[in-house]
Amino acid sequence: MIVENSFISILDNHGDVAPFVSSVIEAADSDKNALGFFPASVFADFARKEQLLVAVERRADGLIYAGHLLFEARHPKGRVLQMFVVPTFRKRGVAARLLSHLKQHLTDHAFISMYARVGQDMSEANRFWENQGFYVQRVVKGGETRNRTILVRSHELDTPQLFAPSGVSAADPLGLNSTQTAEIPLFLLDLNVLFDLGPRRSRNEEILDLFKLERAGSCQFALSTEIAAELTRTASVGITDPMLAYARIFPSFPSPLAHEWEALAPELSSIVFPERHRANALSSNDISDVRHLATAIQHRLAGLVTNDGSILNAAARLNEKYGIQVISPGAFKHLNAGATREEIFETGADNSLAISRLDRSDEAEVLQLLSRLGIHKSAVVTEWAAVDSNERICNRYGAWSKDRLVGYLTWPKAMTLENISAHVAVDETQPGAFHAASLLLSHLIEQATVARAAQIRLAFPPQQAQIREIASTLGFGGLAGQTSLTKLALGGIVTTSNWADRAEDIYLASRVRLPDGPPAYREVDQQIRLLRPDGNVGHISLMALETLLSPALFCLPGRSAVITPLRRAFADHLLAHSPQKSLLPHARAKLYKERHYFSGAATLKQFKRGNLILFYESAKNRGLGAIVAIARVQHAYLKSQQALDNSDLDPSVLDPAGLEAIGRSKTKTVTVFDNIIRLERPVPLSTLQRLGCGSPTNLLTTRAINNTQLQEILDEGFAHGTSRTRTHFA
Repeated sequence: MIVENSFISILDNHGDVAPFVSSVIEAADSDKNALGFFPASVFADFARKEQLLVAVERRADGLIYAGHLLFEARHPKGRVLQMFVVPTFRKRGVAARLLSHLKQHLTDHAFISMYARVGQDMSEANRFWENQGFYVQRVVKGGETRNRTILVRSHELDTPQLFAPSGVSAADPLGLNSTQTAEIPLFLLDLNVLFDLGPRRSRNEEILDLFKLERAGSCQFALSTEIAAELTRTASVGITDPMLAYARIFPSFPSPLAHEWEALAPELSSIVFPERHRANALSSNDISDVRHLATAIQHRLAGLVTNDGSILNAAARLNEKYGIQVISPGAFKHLNAGATREEIFETGADNSLAISRLDRSDEAEVLQLLSRLGIHKSAVVTEWAAVDSNERICNRYGAWSKDRLVGYLTWPKAMTLENISAHVAVDETQPGAFHAASLLLSHLIEQATVARAAQIRLAFPPQQAQIREIASTLGFGGLAGQTSLTKLALGGIVTTSNWADRAEDIYLASRVRLPDGPPAYREVDQQIRLLRPDGNVGHISLMALETLLSPALFCLPGRSAVITPLRRAFADHLLAHSPQKSLLPHARAKLYKERHYFSGAATLKQFKRGNLILFYESAKNRGLGAIVAIARVQHAYLKSQQALDNSDLDPSVLDPAGLEAIGRSKTKTVTVFDNIIRLERPVPLSTLQRLGCGSPTNLLTTRAINNTQLQEILDEGFAHGTSRTRTHFA
């Protein structure tokens, strides 16, 4: 059979392939280091078994060999043994065509999966296989001769199967989309909370907000059957208690059985009421409170909402011992609290973009925006919080361009900070739409990681191409057919000393489990083994993991790091590291996840992909004279000053005139960096001199540092050391 695509055809039966076997053998021998060695007879044998695909170009004078794919098919899985494309035919999609043909062939013959072995050091090849949907299933040691590390990549075929596919996919390496929705925490309500619903109670407004929070989907409430028993016990004889009827609205959980109660009661009593427990003087109310706690523990609920001071004072010990949260109804007021001040950003087009918290006076603009995007009225109220949602219940932000609302972001305040469900919409017909989407999503990630790691589920209207595009660069991912994207945001640095704490943060937010200890650093593309929420084992490169967890940096021993200088006039605009907010518009560079740093041509060798950059703000012109931020090199390239255009300059803080001020070299190194994290405490020159990192003179240029210097800078740069760093990023 011959399958054509433009001028390229794929041959798969023996009669068509046989004339090209000699060309295949010659090509295979041309690069044995990349392709491996197979005896010449193998190719003829596989051609006869019709397990050799050949790509040819159809010309007037005949067929020209363009490439081949050698595979092995042993049901139920296929293995790619070798793939080659003639250099003159590369960048034309020939390899993808060969692989697509094989996928369809195996699918048609009821194969379940296919595999390929790729050297970990072959970066370009690994990017190709990942783009083709092949995830890393395992990492194995290669042959003794080359001493390579081999990535065994797998792709599950869309074949009717007796058993469901594993769900592991290169499009969802962390498995965050293996479950459609995040679990909504379920809390028991204490009786004192219900009583505060009374209109004359001092906490009435607080409790009304609490139930609005439940309607917004942040949590769910239930009661213990102990509530009914308590209301019956305290009721006046002959008088019906309306609260008892109201309590029947809620789902209820039974109190622990006798043997369960006997096991829990003494320890809970000693934690919550230590003095009365020792004196054996617990009141009926005390015992009832302990039963509420025991019910939440026994049924593995999220926790208890109460106003009782004794229980709230014991919250930390109860969480440590039993894993339940004890919180007051007013606690959520302080969760996910973002800045209320309007912030303005330059866009580089004689225009500006502003982000601000929205209130009820902005609801008309929000309704108009959502209406233009075709969102149904019921969803506008229930999902998008566009009507009658005060700031105590939902976080709501708008992106404005020339007094027109072009973007909207909302998420309900949550009683647990590890899971956030957000909605975002942008009017993509407006000129500032792309930057508005970037600004809103970056703000969401920043707010989500104020405390610790968080899983973000992001929903948006159909046909929001720009949101999808930007979200993918920020580490969001999703599976085909799903209408939302998901991201795990870590926020901060990871070192050998805080590995356990940061791994725990990741697990609590996502049920993704990292290895128990930090791996030895070899290269940025080394594979990290992890356990996904669905129970499958996955592998992901360190570079990709940092992107998915962004902003995050794995500062492991052995990873190359450099200190590079930045003038005060440029530093804050590029890094946004100053804790004092300026009333002036932010530079356009802050609208970009990947930013550009310009330096002389000789510095190119220092900025290798994956290297860590520590930015030193020079002391000249009242600069700090200290390291203020750390980031990661994506890539770097040389470009003549005359050839630099907007795509180079916009993600920086320079214009053509500014380029003249940073050096005489007419050729510049353009370093693309991301995952910027500002240090909580700038590390001053005195510390750098003590560590042997240099004097004011040699800190005027980029220089490498060793691992001891890097780790000591990080220890001093973060207020709590590196035991559990908080997020400070630009």
